[in-house]
Amino acid sequence: MPPFSRVRSALRYLAHADPFYKWRVHRASCPNCKGNFFLSLRADPFMTRCLSCLANATNLSLIPVIQQHSEHCRVETAWEMSTYGATLAYLKRQVPRVYESEFFPGIEPGHQVNGILNQDVQNTSFADDTLDLITSNQVFEHVEDDVKGFRECHRILKPGGALICSLPLYDLPATQQLARISHGKIEHLAPPEYHDSRRGGPGSALCFWRHSFHDIIARVASVGFSAKLIDVRLPATSPEPTLVVYARKPVVSSP
Repeated sequence: MPPFSRVRSALRYLAHADPFYKWRVHRASCPNCKGNFFLSLRADPFMTRCLSCLANATNLSLIPVIQQHSEHCRVETAWEMSTYGATLAYLKRQVPRVYESEFFPGIEPGHQVNGILNQDVQNTSFADDTLDLITSNQVFEHVEDDVKGFRECHRILKPGGALICSLPLYDLPATQQLARISHGKIEHLAPPEYHDSRRGGPGSALCFWRHSFHDIIARVASVGFSAKLIDVRLPATSPEPTLVVYARKPVVSSP
């Protein structure tokens, strides 16, 4: 993201903060850098950051789930669906082979764009049963066919491998589709919603979905995963958790 866009994004971020007298400092260990203090600009994981590595609690929340998974399953190959962030930094220290990528529309999956691997989670270049772990932060709401993306993750994971991800979850009766692509053009089914993107800048990432925490596990499990939501609080005193999707590809028993 260009420097000016980063400033704009930072100002947009601070616009969501509480007045400074409501900010809170928490003493807790960061799972990424082992720093000892977090600052909450609002009682929200996305607005809570480690004061050492500056990662927000939403991004950091995947790490404890990865650690729990790694205690029971060997992880030698992982794919993180971005080229930045605390999750990626942690994986690079812990996993022998880590793929990192971004999505460039119109580019063949597996090709490089200015040295960055391009992957589309709906149609990756990975072979069947290739990866031990897939992680993503705030990605699937931007995927046109999220279930197709979950199915692709299931295909490329080894038996026993896991998809561990966070995404915005809402108290809706069911997941709501906001947009779709029809005849090559975006068709909005609800008022347009955009998120900031490190690559594209502020307000550049279209949201196709508002996912409900009531049915997200059913959507993930529909492609063959054994899935659940894990409540992660960073720091432990935080009033609001991050709900992390932990989806494991079943191990097929020998006859």
